[in-house]
Amino acid sequence: MEKYKILLIEDEKITGESVKKALEYENMLVDWATNGDAALAIMEAGKYDLIISDLKMPNKTGDMVIAEIRKIDEFVSVLVYSNYEDEENQTAMMKNLLNLRISGYYTKGGRSNVWELVDMVKTIVGKAKTILEPFTEEERENFLNQLPSNPFVNIND
Repeated sequence: MEKYKILLIEDEKITGESVKKALEYENMLVDWATNGDAALAIMEAGKYDLIISDLKMPNKTGDMVIAEIRKIDEFVSVLVYSNYEDEENQTAMMKNLLNLRISGYYTKGGRSNVWELVDMVKTIVGKAKTILEPFTEEERENFLNQLPSNPFVNIND
């Protein structure tokens, strides 16, 4: 089974540790940044299958970080994991997140379940991998073997 590479952006130590441990328990590779600037520096250094981001963080809000991430990797899946509660700005924030093409939103807090989050991560990354890699290795090999040896030769030559 392929290991998924996850970037977790979470400033709360206990929450970050529990999410990281749960994802690693499920055989995922997890890098953890505690603020937006650190997350962007990590993003510059490598590719990820999924970004999990809080919204309320020091220095930069999650939506600001996601907008910057989109400049680095416009196709990476993003899951917002937050307990954002700002009735005045809730609708504007949700519209902004949709415009940033997030893949999902999971509410953290006392009622959240880290294993539901892990299942959501598996679903999001699994769907993205299916879209980006529709063939298994064997199917890809069979397809390539059926192609002409030089498919880009001009037939008028």
